[in-house]
Formats: sequence, C-alpha cells, structure tokens
Amino acid sequence: MTSISSALTVEQVDAYFERIQLPKAYRRDQHPALDLSFLSRLQGYHVTAIPYENLSLHYAKDVKVSLDVAELHKKLVLRRRGGYCMENNILFHHVLLFLGFEGYLAGARLFRVGDGKSAGWSGWEHSVNIVTLDQQKYLVDVGYGGNGPRSPLPLVKGSIHKNIGTQTMRLVYEPLPGSRQRQWIYQTRNAEDQPWIHNYTFTEIEFFQRDFEVMSFFTSCHSDCFLTTHLLVVKYLREGDEVYGKIVLDDDKVKKNQGGKNVLVQMCMTERERVKALKDQFGIELTEEEQKGIQGRMSALAIRDC
Repeated sequence: MTSISSALTVEQVDAYFERIQLPKAYRRDQHPALDLSFLSRLQGYHVTAIPYENLSLHYAKDVKVSLDVAELHKKLVLRRRGGYCMENNILFHHVLLFLGFEGYLAGARLFRVGDGKSAGWSGWEHSVNIVTLDQQKYLVDVGYGGNGPRSPLPLVKGSIHKNIGTQTMRLVYEPLPGSRQRQWIYQTRNAEDQPWIHNYTFTEIEFFQRDFEVMSFFTSCHSDCFLTTHLLVVKYLREGDEVYGKIVLDDDKVKKNQGGKNVLVQMCMTERERVKALKDQFGIELTEEEQKGIQGRMSALAIRDC
C-alpha cells in the first residue's frame, strides 16, 4: 500500500493540540499509542474546541471556502474559527496522517427533512473519516454538527452506542430507495421509545481533494443547499474527557442542549447582538470586514439596535 503523507508540519500539529487543549498525556513527546482511546480523545477534544460553522458563507463580501490544508490550519487553528464538514474533516484527516493512523476520507449523502421539501437523500454534500484500528474500521466524523458522533463508531451493522445525553447512535447497512447497492447509514435516536432518525449515508470508497472541491463549490454557492441560506454554528460541551452537550446558533437563536432537550439561551435581534454572541458563546471573533460582508444577504439581521 502506498504511504500518504500529511500536509501538516510538526509546528502546525503542536499548535492544533494547543487549540483543542489536548491533555499532556497525548502530546507528541509522550508517544501515545495509536489506539481507540487516543482516537476518541482527539475526536472529543476537536468537536468541543473547533465549532462546526458556515459563517464564511454569510459574513463575507465574496464567498470562497478554501480546502487547502495550510489555509484550513490558519482559519481553524490560528484564527480560532470553525468550519463546515469538509473543512473540519480534512484538517482532522491530516492530523491523523501525521500521527500515523491508518485512514482515508469518504463522501456522504445527507438526509434532508423539514426544509419545506419532501424528505430524501442529497447528493454528495458531507465528508467523513474512515480509520482502521486492529483490522476494524471506524467512522470518525468531526464535522457534522448537531447530531454527529462524539466518538469513533465501528462499522458494525446494528451495534448501538451511547452518544450525548440520552441519545444513542448506530450504523445500518442497507440499500437506499431506488438503489441496489448497500451503504452505511448513520442513525440516531434521542430515547429508547423514539424512532431511529437517518442523518447521513456513506460508502467505503475513498474520496480525494478534487472530489471535495467539487462538493464544496455546491455547498458554498448553490441556493438549493441549506447552508447558503441559513446560518449555523455548533460547538460541543465537555467536562474532563466527557462530551455532555452542545450549544447552537441557529440563524438568530442561541440554544443549549445538555440532557436531550434544547433550551433557548438568547434571541439575537440585531447583527451587533449576534456578533457578540459568536464571541461570548463560541469564541469566534469576526473582523470588521467580515461583519460588513453580511449586509444585503437574506441571513442578515437588523444592522442597528432600535
């Protein structure tokens, strides 16, 4: 098998570890074992430090999402911003490659519901990492947002695992409607008496940088993509090593979920309030130029307080 090297340097990986506040026991000088414990902590600390966010599609005069690894490192690590699925998962993939994990990136289709259209599967709009440990493949996703997995999920049919709060998660392996080919489907449910909900589906086919550039062009520019018309930020909450909840900015509403229930924390009535909430609740500071970039967009709130 041909070895694929990481695009990150030693200094960049160390800066990433500082950004996610990885415990000292897992730093490079401690030579941690490349096992499930280490992988789980990398995933948990990433999603609680680096938000899922699509602000670059709204707070920008000209929308351009770069998937270049050096640019991703500048944005997510040095600028302490977040990114959407491909930004987060591509950066995470290169961290894993640097450390010596065996893995690759794959594409995924999202299950769309509640947007005024009939429910159904999207095209390729999401990305995931597939990592092999001791001959077992795992789904590792740091870029899904809301109901994403907080820890590696083995590619095993029907095996149920705890996620956040009362939520559980599983993978099933079956064809999509109208297809004869079976695929992995990531599902969650919020309680044992509730139905399983589709989130996304993926195959084990490796995707490359050019594939994601094509996908990202659609997700960042096309009006049919939810992300171009709605503003969304998701950051998971952690105490010690335990990921226990999440805080979400959904257009103008800041919500917190700590036990399976969403609690409204704040309604942002103006751009000033939303920009302040981004800084206070998510640690995201937008430049003056970025703040002006939302003017005239359908996602903009009132510019001034009444």
